[in-house]
Amino acid sequence: MSDNLTIIKGPWNNLEDEKIRMEVERYKTLYPNQQISWKFIEEAIQNRTAKQCRERWTNHLNNVNKSPLTVEEERLILQLREDDPNISYVQISEKLPGRTPLIIKNFIYRERIKAKKSIIRIRQLMSINYINH
Repeated sequence: MSDNLTIIKGPWNNLEDEKIRMEVERYKTLYPNQQISWKFIEEAIQNRTAKQCRERWTNHLNNVNKSPLTVEEERLILQLREDDPNISYVQISEKLPGRTPLIIKNFIYRERIKAKKSIIRIRQLMSINYINH
């Protein structure tokens, strides 16, 4: 990136989103069957880093399904984690079209928090019952 450009931090605007869509399509046309070079996209977008461009595309613009996970999707995620505790968020997201690794990660973390809160409630109830008897 050129030294005289200022990197923008914070929310993307519609113009930037449209520009990244156009540049990704242009890149795919120029270099079919190649992974996207985010450095290439960064140079076209300007004022945003390659990492910002990649994350914006991956987590917001590339056919991302932002609706809540369905019960079937939740079951599949939990089953995949049970079958292979070391499976990555990326590997799980590949089995759920439209769902990003970030969506998967957030679901798993929420489930962990729910489980911890449930254990704490059970322990509290057990200690109350123990005191009362």
